[in-house]
Amino acid sequence: MNRRGILLSLVALVLLVIQACNSSTHDPQKVGRNKIYDGKLRILTDEGLKPIISQQIEVFEFIHDSVQVQSQYMPDKDMVAEFAKDKQAMMVLARPLTENEKDILKQNDTIYTRQIQVAYDAVAIIGSTNFKGSKLDMAKLKSYFNPTTDTTNGIKMVFDGQNSSTVAYVLNMLGYKDKVSANVYAMHSVDEVIDYVGKNEMAIGFVPFSFVSDTDDDRVKKALKRIKILSLRSVNQKGEEVEVSANQSDIAEGTYPLIRQINVVSRFSYTDNLQWLFMNFLYKERGARIFLKDGLIPARMPPREINVNMDGYKGAN
Repeated sequence: MNRRGILLSLVALVLLVIQACNSSTHDPQKVGRNKIYDGKLRILTDEGLKPIISQQIEVFEFIHDSVQVQSQYMPDKDMVAEFAKDKQAMMVLARPLTENEKDILKQNDTIYTRQIQVAYDAVAIIGSTNFKGSKLDMAKLKSYFNPTTDTTNGIKMVFDGQNSSTVAYVLNMLGYKDKVSANVYAMHSVDEVIDYVGKNEMAIGFVPFSFVSDTDDDRVKKALKRIKILSLRSVNQKGEEVEVSANQSDIAEGTYPLIRQINVVSRFSYTDNLQWLFMNFLYKERGARIFLKDGLIPARMPPREINVNMDGYKGAN
């Protein structure tokens, strides 16, 4: 064998040894279908968005199964502080970051944030199936929360927690910051609100719409046998008085007065990292279709696919 043949044989032998070493140390359980992205991703989510975001994470993990997602659901007021401490974390909020929060993050740890709105949610107003209260509008609701004048006629207003984003949003929309009526109560969860309202004809509950929006879900079907979504009197773009409620159509048209945004927040980075991957997933087609399927409105509507049946069609001669 000449020197060239010996050299080629040695190169081939080295390649075989390297391949064998790689095969012996390779753990097939750690390799997923999509190996472009891998690593760990921590997602902090407003507990009021748990039904919809848990579904999004489930699909995301299926597609990117080399990414390990750690999800944590918590009250709105705790999220920004936790985000500031954990450099690997990102947030899903039921509102935009405030300018004050952005400034605090910059001052504390020079954190510049990247924020994308991915969908529209709402606060749904619920009552028992036997609720027969008078027609509601924002002015009447505001009078119900008045700490000095009781106009409720015994009606109690119930929320999912003292520190929930639902409380903060509704009080802000009604113009209250501190003191409210003694008829306003806080439970410990959305399920407790639904249970209480279902048993009390003189109670109104305020819950994230995403908890009752997916009418194909067995949990939602069971809840809607005990409670109903109440309507509000509002005014449309033509100046006409209309009855609206927390539903996909009225949210899309913007006529329901208690619409809120779902926003995703991460640290600003020039790298194409896992946080950016998840943000894009929620914003683009796959995430948008999940929002639509669950009864919410994505910030970016996915393209519609139209299938035309051409069977039996005879073209022009």
